[in-house]
Parts: sequence; C-alpha cells; structure tokens
Amino acid sequence: METPLLVLEAHYNKKNSSRCALYPDRVVLSTQSTSRLMAIYANRTREIPLADIEKVVISSGGMGFFSRHPNAIHFIVKGSRRTLDDMLRDPKFHSSDYIDEGVQQFCPHSQQELTAQIALASRIKDYIEQEKNRDRLSPAGP
Repeated sequence: METPLLVLEAHYNKKNSSRCALYPDRVVLSTQSTSRLMAIYANRTREIPLADIEKVVISSGGMGFFSRHPNAIHFIVKGSRRTLDDMLRDPKFHSSDYIDEGVQQFCPHSQQELTAQIALASRIKDYIEQEKNRDRLSPAGP
C-alpha cells in the first residue's frame, strides 16, 4: 500500500470527517460520515491526477461562524466552474458536495489548528506547483 506524501484531515464533528492525501501523481479526497441523523458528508472518495489540476487555491476566512470566506484548499481542474466564494454563498450548495468540486475543508476548532492546516495546505500546493513546473520543463519523450 502506497504511503501518502502529505495528509490533511479535518473533523467537522465527531461523526463527520474529510481527508486530503497527496501522492506523487495524484490527490485523493475522501469524506466519511458515521452519523445517521446529522450526516454532513457522504462516504465518498475522489482521485484527482496532478496533471488535471490547473490551479490550487487556499482560502482562509478565520474562525468566525459567519466568516466571509471558507477555510479550505480548492483543487481547480479543467471544467471547474465555481470558486470557493461561489460555493460558500450558494445556500443550495452543501458541504457534502465540496468533494465534487475538488475542495478539502479545514474545519478548524482553534486558531492554532487553522494555522497548522493552512501551513500543510501550502506545502501541498507548493508540491503540486513544483511537479507541474517540472512536467513543463522536461523534454518531450520519444
């Protein structure tokens, strides 16, 4: 079993969590819920090849409940239409749908946890950008 390079985990509450695992060639997003009544997430997994990622956006809205921006990392792929702010402002767009848009929420429970999650998300973003630059600079194959 392959070991991820970096893992960002977030716990919405005791029964709902999400995970973003960075591998050398892909990002794997997963959401899990063990709640029957208050399921925030569905039990789903999505793999995004690094080659499909056009841009990585990190957003931090702070710790307030009514923050103006979401706390998340967004892997924008070909065909993406929504920004993180679009998703946050759309009352019909639910947290369970973030995985479809390539979003990993942070769900921090303290400012210290938010700072650590942003630092980890920055390392993920830097790795992806380095790999994409390396691919652009490598000579074409035979």
